[in-house]
Amino acid sequence: MKYRMIGLDMDGTLLQTAGGISPENVAAISRAQDAGVLVVPCTGRSWRESIRQLVGYPNPGMGIFATGAMIADIQSGKSVDLAMIEPHVAMQIIEKLRDLPESVLILTDRHITGYDYLVTGSGTLTANTQWWFGQTQISIHFKTDVTHDDLLHALRVGMVANGVRAKAASLEIEKRLGDQINMHCFEAVHQPDPSECVFILEIFGASVDKWRGLVWLAQQQGIKPNEIVMMGDQINDVSAISQAGCGIAMDNAIDAVKEVANHHTLHCDQHGVAYAIDQLLSGGWQ
Repeated sequence: MKYRMIGLDMDGTLLQTAGGISPENVAAISRAQDAGVLVVPCTGRSWRESIRQLVGYPNPGMGIFATGAMIADIQSGKSVDLAMIEPHVAMQIIEKLRDLPESVLILTDRHITGYDYLVTGSGTLTANTQWWFGQTQISIHFKTDVTHDDLLHALRVGMVANGVRAKAASLEIEKRLGDQINMHCFEAVHQPDPSECVFILEIFGASVDKWRGLVWLAQQQGIKPNEIVMMGDQINDVSAISQAGCGIAMDNAIDAVKEVANHHTLHCDQHGVAYAIDQLLSGGWQ
């Protein structure tokens, strides 16, 4: 196989819809590792939000978390590389979001700050956010008025919010900050009434995406960009899939992912990762 590294998105790719990594995917990852391929989880989740779902991942090494803002040891969560948002940029984002009904969520490296999320703004945590934080044992620090110093270690600024408000806020932030940020706004919980849909709004530094994380890690291993495979299904996978030596879209991927991919694999519930890895190892997919 000509590829030396495979990046695997988690939700909708490595993980089944019900959660967890299928035995078929585990076995395929092991086969790739035995062939000398570095197989790396590459997720929009933070390390703390990922670790329980990565139980059983074979030979865990480094993972790419927070859409490339953090590269860390999968088992310990200790980071080896971080890409922070400039504090003055983070502050401008917060100023645009602080008066919305939902809380502003600032992701940090808990090994540095002592908490996973700094929560600010005049809004409150949505019920699904509270549930998620409880499920993943997230550590939270609340502070109404944040300062420049509070934002020195901000990896991501965002919110889980009503879809109409989230999209409106993203448009305003895009107009104000443009090329100073990399932003995604996508639906997380669908409802028939658009005003009740729950969206995730997440904002990173301008150069931060999964491709940035993959390239950084590849360079440490002497791997060239054209020797990288990326597999995913969502909007935050598009950049990496379009730039990788081989980009693979899940059958359940959004159209934007499928349009830039070199190959399409099976649905995440049909062990699409295993199918793709076997195609790569056999030389069927170049």
